[in-house]
Amino acid sequence: MDIIYLQDFFSDVYRQWNNRCPKCRSCITFRLNSGEFGATSIATCQSNIASTRSFPKDKSDRRKMRLCTWKGKAVRMKDGSVRFRDSDGKFLIEW
Repeated sequence: MDIIYLQDFFSDVYRQWNNRCPKCRSCITFRLNSGEFGATSIATCQSNIASTRSFPKDKSDRRKMRLCTWKGKAVRMKDGSVRFRDSDGKFLIEW
């Protein structure tokens, strides 16, 4: 007997997609205010120089910081979850 799980549209459970940078495996940061299906926004790697983060006071620690140039798009899916596209338009590979 096969069991099929269906997700209710109003369910609080969203699908978890890959949220790691394909280059350096850091988290991806984004702001997606719209809850509409297909809404997009810019997504960057957390190690990107444009991402908000704190910098160490010691210069030797600053040299150890990782910098990554990955940029992509965050896309709202039908179930309300957010999935990420690479700059070439393909969705990131799932875990």
